Amino acid sequence: MTATEGATEEELTRALTYAGFVLVAFELVKDIIVNPIKAFYQDTTFDEGMPFKSYEEDVLSRHKNQFEACLLYLRDFMEAIDSEDVLTIQALRKHRNDLAHDLPNMLGNIDVEDHLPLLQKTDKALFKLSNYRTYIEIGSDPAFQNKGIDWDTIKGPEYELFEEIINKVKTLRGVRK
Repeated sequence: MTATEGATEEELTRALTYAGFVLVAFELVKDIIVNPIKAFYQDTTFDEGMPFKSYEEDVLSRHKNQFEACLLYLRDFMEAIDSEDVLTIQALRKHRNDLAHDLPNMLGNIDVEDHLPLLQKTDKALFKLSNYRTYIEIGSDPAFQNKGIDWDTIKGPEYELFEEIINKVKTLRGVRK
């Protein structure tokens, strides 16, 4: 007996579509966490007395895994996210890994509705990161200050794509086995 036995074509299509959305969503999360930090430190030497030392000392010293190290850096050093956000992102990573490594066995049992709370929490955490990053990159520029911009609602392009993905996932409800 296979995991897909008894599943309709529509249920399989929804399950595969959902798995693809989760994989893309995690890659977006990973990119917004790791890439900006690496870019910030790349080819940069900080003067004595600066709060920054080096990528290895400030970031990689926090955890042996680069992704985890960047999460801890964003939480502890930059204070861009909190512990709940870290746990949410780690849960998304675990869910992504489960799907990526065991998808054939899970196909007939994926219930999108069960995972919506995780995706909604991820949405909140990613918005915080996107908002923080956008403010750091643009909002700190004096040319954009005092322009009446509500910086609490600003989001970057990676978050807008994630938002689009979440909206698509919400239309997949009904995948039940």
